[in-house]
Amino acid sequence: MKIANKLRWVMAAGVMVATLLFLLFLFFATQSIIDVWDRLQQLPEWLFYTYSSIIAAIIIGSGTFVYRLLTSGSKPGDTGKSEPVNEKQLRSELDLYEESGMDATPLRDELAQLQSRKDSGQINIAFFGDVSTGKSSIIKALLPEADIKTSLRGGSTREIKEYLWQTASGDRLLLTDLPGRNEAEGELDELVRDEAVRAQMVVYVMDSDFSRTQHEDVQQLLSFGKPMLLAFNKSDQYTEAERQLLTQRIEERLPAEKGKKSLFKIVFIQSGGNEEILKIYPDGREETLIRPREPNVTALIEQMQQEIDGSTEWLEQLRDASVFTLVKHKLDESRENYLRNKAEKIVRTATRNAILGSMAALSPGTDIIIQGVLGAKMVKDLCTLYDSPMSQVDIDDFLDFSQGQIKKSIPILLAVAGNGLKAFPGIGTVAGGLVHAVAYGLIFDALGHSVASTLEKRGELKAAPAALTFREMLSGNLEDRTKTFTRLVVDQYRRKNN
Repeated sequence: MKIANKLRWVMAAGVMVATLLFLLFLFFATQSIIDVWDRLQQLPEWLFYTYSSIIAAIIIGSGTFVYRLLTSGSKPGDTGKSEPVNEKQLRSELDLYEESGMDATPLRDELAQLQSRKDSGQINIAFFGDVSTGKSSIIKALLPEADIKTSLRGGSTREIKEYLWQTASGDRLLLTDLPGRNEAEGELDELVRDEAVRAQMVVYVMDSDFSRTQHEDVQQLLSFGKPMLLAFNKSDQYTEAERQLLTQRIEERLPAEKGKKSLFKIVFIQSGGNEEILKIYPDGREETLIRPREPNVTALIEQMQQEIDGSTEWLEQLRDASVFTLVKHKLDESRENYLRNKAEKIVRTATRNAILGSMAALSPGTDIIIQGVLGAKMVKDLCTLYDSPMSQVDIDDFLDFSQGQIKKSIPILLAVAGNGLKAFPGIGTVAGGLVHAVAYGLIFDALGHSVASTLEKRGELKAAPAALTFREMLSGNLEDRTKTFTRLVVDQYRRKNN
């Protein structure tokens, strides 16, 4: 209690001192400003205005610099998204992609498919959503004459199906019935997402408030600029008040970007289909019956027609932009995978050469990683692969930076490698050289992957972050990595001596 009281007195005294110091500063500053102003009044007119202009210029320049500094990372209207992708830029990237030795055929096929759909003049509307939300039943209600099989069991749609529908207004629609999310053990998820992106419009079918996965689906499709109709099926289960509450909750969770109109509308429908009912007879017997449910998809038809009538050209532009964005994402992923695979090959080759070189050496040293050409060549090849060339001096500096960690880890690596070799009988007499070979394999493997990881994430080789990643990879998953390189070393030794 006494300590608390003393602390309060100290804080009170501190506040009083700070207040006095601020008041003194204010008084002196005011006096100085008044003195300067009085002296300026005594100057010749031309000198007064010159001096005042200089002060004003300094204040304005400083204010402008501060404003730009504070707003450069968050300009009004800036959503943090990259510039929209256009077809010309995309095709140029594909040309460069192919010049690097990568296969762009699937991506060019995607653009060709887009052009084919544009030439057909049809409006593609994809029906997407979770398993057993009634997508097929909705299309059946729109096209009663179509041969569409529905089932009370979830997941009756196992493949992508397309149906042509000419509306009463004469519009030709291509309705795409997509398998439910996580259908076919998840194998179709990416294919389904891509098909939804290719459509001008998506009807996302739901039968309850957003689940986590549904919210993620809708957000992902909206990120492609995809117009959507959120169709609440089984609407007879909701009162008007509940419908309004659901609409409000969804609009709050999917706010439109500032200055832009919302990309989704909400409709409540009844897809029809069949339903199970339990019939209880007077004598107590129970029987489960299946009876048809009357469909009501008028709200969906009206909303689709309204979107088509009011913004056909806009739908075309959004569909094109969505496909271009999809191709760009696939291009980036393919490029990353290509570079990752090439980097893995470089690291694997360098590691194998280091192991073979160690086994051939009469008295291998622990500093081969910085003195030999193998380590430097591996780093140089990785930098060239990621288009981040470095001078030999920079590479040597990085390897020297990593040497400290190598010296600390060598005893542990040698001990682990020695234990690994005990699992192979008949190796005891030559285990010393083989232990070093396994240790070199662990070092080169960790070093190469740390460099590749740094280049992939940062675009250039930064010594400190790469060395930190090297330390983590050197000690990570040590047991499995040791088994891998121990088998490799033993196989090489036996092949050499047979």
